[in-house]
Amino acid sequence: MKNLVSLKNITKRFSKGDICVANGIDLDILEGEIFTILGKSGSGKTTFLRMLAGLETPDYGEIIIDDKVVFDKKTNIAPNERWVGVVFQNYALLPHLTIGSNITFGGNCTQKELNEILEKTNLSETKNKYPHEISGGQQQRVALARALIRKPKILLLDEPLSNIDTELRGILRSELKTMIKEFGITALFITHDKEDAFYLSDRIAIMNGGKILQIGTPKDIYHHPVDLYCANFLGKMTKIEENIYTRPEHIEICKDGEFEATIKEIVFYGSFYEVTMITRINNTQTELLCHTYDDNLSIEESVRFEIKGKIVF
Repeated sequence: MKNLVSLKNITKRFSKGDICVANGIDLDILEGEIFTILGKSGSGKTTFLRMLAGLETPDYGEIIIDDKVVFDKKTNIAPNERWVGVVFQNYALLPHLTIGSNITFGGNCTQKELNEILEKTNLSETKNKYPHEISGGQQQRVALARALIRKPKILLLDEPLSNIDTELRGILRSELKTMIKEFGITALFITHDKEDAFYLSDRIAIMNGGKILQIGTPKDIYHHPVDLYCANFLGKMTKIEENIYTRPEHIEICKDGEFEATIKEIVFYGSFYEVTMITRINNTQTELLCHTYDDNLSIEESVRFEIKGKIVF
């Protein structure tokens, strides 16, 4: 696959407090993939999306979309000429316009194009309704339809799932991925939620302090984090030796385990128990977290366990 988007040494500082939100970012997004920028609030991920869309101007660097330079020291192509579609966090639907008018707003779409996108996004029956008359899932599809009807090269999604309750979130996440793949469009997804990122992404970039810390598939970055920040951001960790850590799912309670421990706490999470154990490793007392399905354990019980996996820095 070719690089659809390339960013080279993208740097951006805000004068108030001299805050750096992009610190020499180099990044390639492949054609047809769902690429996610994953980071905490304030990490710079939304500003990154806005620079790619042309809504913020980098201090310097270069942005290339489909082999065309849209930003460098001599060029700054307007947002509506960059072949990008944007879905904002709150969907930005206009309440006084019908669904059909929301989708075509600001564009030169034909009635035929509108009807086609309505059909593809299962919104035909909502064409003459207003945003308050449709469900949250339908509102998400309207925002997607509005972005996709302009036939962008890349779809930019700024935390579209962040304000949705847990039950609906899973449904909309599935719908979102299905539609993106069905349209065959390249997508950049911005989120602070690792579960959303793992579900949706072909590749993930972890961002902090305006820097890209690691890029890889969800499986790669989880099992092979480049540093302790990335490791802790993606899941719980326990230090067992200097520069050696393990995750709860790598601890197995078993009768013939190498190590002995005493159970300190048991928390039920529905699909598993999280057990905190006190043990000694290399003559050092350590608290270990373990995920297990065993519902016969009790606090202060002595157990044996094995360490099945380690992360070494």
